[in-house]
Amino acid sequence: MTDAPTPDSLRPGSLVGPWRVETYAGGGTYGVVYRARRAGHPGSVPVALKVARFPHDPRFFREVELLMRSRHPGIPELLDRGWWLSSEGITYPYLVMEWIHGAPLYEWARVHKPSSRKVLQVLAQVAWGLEVVHQTGGLHRDVKGDNILVEPEGRAFLTDFGSGTWAGASPLTESLMPPGTREYRGPEALRYQWHHLRQRGAHYAARSYDDLYALGVTAYRLVTGRYPPPGTDPEAKMDPIRSPPPPREPSRALNPRVIPELSELIERMLSAEPETRGLAREIAEAAEAVAEHAGPEADVPLEDSVPAPASSGARLVSVRWEPMVQKVVSEQVPAEEIRVPVIEPTKPHVETRLQLRGLVSVAMVLLTMACILWMGHGSHPRIIVDASGEVPDIEALKDDDAASLADASVTTRVTSQSTAVASASISLDMPTDPLPGQLRAPCRRRGAVEINGGCWIRWADLSPPCGEDAYEWKGICYWPIYDRTRPPTTKKPHEPKDQ
Repeated sequence: MTDAPTPDSLRPGSLVGPWRVETYAGGGTYGVVYRARRAGHPGSVPVALKVARFPHDPRFFREVELLMRSRHPGIPELLDRGWWLSSEGITYPYLVMEWIHGAPLYEWARVHKPSSRKVLQVLAQVAWGLEVVHQTGGLHRDVKGDNILVEPEGRAFLTDFGSGTWAGASPLTESLMPPGTREYRGPEALRYQWHHLRQRGAHYAARSYDDLYALGVTAYRLVTGRYPPPGTDPEAKMDPIRSPPPPREPSRALNPRVIPELSELIERMLSAEPETRGLAREIAEAAEAVAEHAGPEADVPLEDSVPAPASSGARLVSVRWEPMVQKVVSEQVPAEEIRVPVIEPTKPHVETRLQLRGLVSVAMVLLTMACILWMGHGSHPRIIVDASGEVPDIEALKDDDAASLADASVTTRVTSQSTAVASASISLDMPTDPLPGQLRAPCRRRGAVEINGGCWIRWADLSPPCGEDAYEWKGICYWPIYDRTRPPTTKKPHEPKDQ
């Protein structure tokens, strides 16, 4: 075992080119961000130093090119780029950007309780940044709350261009779908994924409309606390038990404090017809005009009516807010100003569907356990096993065109063609900790692979999307191995921290 530093283990004081590391700031699958300053200049301004996890990662060259093309006050300025030579003689690319003294969008909203007017101003700033990207022929391809940083006073920045591309850029992979985050994909992208799932050589070409739909999803979640249902649910055709997703309710229907003009603008960005969304410049101008001319109702904070953010995979019951009975406190507060959520009863037909889905989940878990027991009695050519649990080959990872870094909770996915019937369902994200009842490392069973402290089985013929009971990790589908001494649970992990 060696103590030689790696890109994700740089300590304060480490040198990367002319930059001295101060502290860890966040990381994703393909890169790590540190706060740093120029060596020998302790009084200089801090910068964001981003180091690739893998040598010669082509995503970093993409990000550098897009940052150089997209000069705008709402996009972090590229300050430097270079190569870091590790003590083991391995070279990793790095880039340096201006340090943003802000927080991810959803976290900023929880702290600062924005009004409709403030949300409109933030949306306008992000849309103007997208307009610059689109005007240069570029695409961001991973617009979401995690990749929008907002300073305390409300200045917003569009960050993390590691998933981006531009017209004429050479593709990094031949995967079906471009990089991005599932919850933010538009209905046309989901339909394409369904219709071309098994077509070799098919590749969805993202457009500026995809960035605007993702911005609409971001705004919807910002003001309602939940993701909108997807524009299509093609996997329901393979599942007679599952009902089609509910129609999307306008954000104002879920949060009455959202002014009508903001709700209409969000609906425009979420339109099923891509052309209806318009251009980023048109969205920015519309948001600015509403923010300027809206009445005092636009200054009412939105937070009181916003439930806690929920996982996109969860089915939320309706929530209404009622005054709470006044209690004696050190500072008297009027009862009408203290509000608590009241959960409305779930409709009977919804309960029936949930019960049926629960039975299906239990059956899938039992099937998983049976497969694991069966695998212990011989070799089976359908299963590819990496008993070492080591990082995949670097050259193979270069071809995985997924999101780069910028935030500590990247939820990007790469969907490739699938030959398995079960792949029609959407995959689950790999949890950061072992599931309840899951066998933990060290993984000594035949075929076990250790990921995040838990033991998993890799399936050769199943590619993302992996299905409701399988989990995706670096473009591969895995099933958990449960401890035979403890019954497994069907509880799914929480959504990774946002975005």
